[in-house]
Amino acid sequence: MEPVFPYSLVLASSSPRRSQLLHGAGIRFTLAAALWDEPPPTAHEEAHPALYVEKLARHKAESCDLAALPKLSGKPLILTADTIVWHGGRILNKPRDEAQARTMLKSLCGHTHQVLTGVCLRDGDTLFTAHETTRVTFYERDDEWIARYVATGEPMDKAGAYAAQGQGAFLLKRIDGDFSNVVGLPLGLLGRMLEERGVNYQDWWTI
Repeated sequence: MEPVFPYSLVLASSSPRRSQLLHGAGIRFTLAAALWDEPPPTAHEEAHPALYVEKLARHKAESCDLAALPKLSGKPLILTADTIVWHGGRILNKPRDEAQARTMLKSLCGHTHQVLTGVCLRDGDTLFTAHETTRVTFYERDDEWIARYVATGEPMDKAGAYAAQGQGAFLLKRIDGDFSNVVGLPLGLLGRMLEERGVNYQDWWTI
């Protein structure tokens, strides 16, 4: 018989990278869908991106249909997250096409930008939200390099048009902060949020 835990972690996300991060950390979780239309940032949120990523994470958590979850060993604790890149006072989400991906990368090369991830935990109708920020500096890259990278297809579903854990790693000159945040889920922040809620995430360890 499997042990019964006070909570069961449910990741409401379609991002394979967030699932991979939890798997890599040895965390037992259930995957669920979070389907909703992502609103564009307001002018105020464009200038204060932490407000925007926390709002996105909250909305994802609120959109999760608890009644549609499979039978769990404990009370469901819903985890959602959303990641953006912020540079030059502008929010960079996923590029809409290859031309925009090239433009984004050209603006980032040779400069330092911020990666922000909003994280939300939903316990019933109660939401707990926070965010993490990491500073990332890119090497200079010419137009040909950027075009070849975009042609791989990797940038097309990534905020800021790059994957730090993939071929985009060749762009990285320096990272100040949590690398897992750049990938899409700041595990250190998640651990602190769980501890503050009195949740022992070691109960979910599979290794």
